Amino acid sequence: MSKGSDIGKRKPARARKSAARGTHTRSFPCPDDLWTEVEHFADERDLGSPAAAARLLLRTGLNVERRVRELQAARDWQIEQAWADLQAIAEGDRTFSSWDEIEQAAERARLRIREREAAQLQVAARA
Repeated sequence: MSKGSDIGKRKPARARKSAARGTHTRSFPCPDDLWTEVEHFADERDLGSPAAAARLLLRTGLNVERRVRELQAARDWQIEQAWADLQAIAEGDRTFSSWDEIEQAAERARLRIREREAAQLQVAARA
């Protein structure tokens, strides 16, 4: 076959697979001071480019936000569970040894909440 007959059989350029399959260029306005911080972050971490730093920051920020929502849901569940337990005790459906035990359990729950919040702040500070 000659070259002339192969021309019509080629795939259009848009149908060809690209090296960055599944990656799309995004564009959004970014204030200069924020982009400067991204550039400094890229330099500090030897990421090669501000775009690489922006992708990393976006991914870690999304992960932090997901964890914050998960921790919030866990905290809400704990509070609902404690409230249900307290109502059951008040209605006589459940017995307990003393109010001191309830206060100690509440303090342990508050401590766990404070520890989770501190962990969230540490994760956010690293990002």
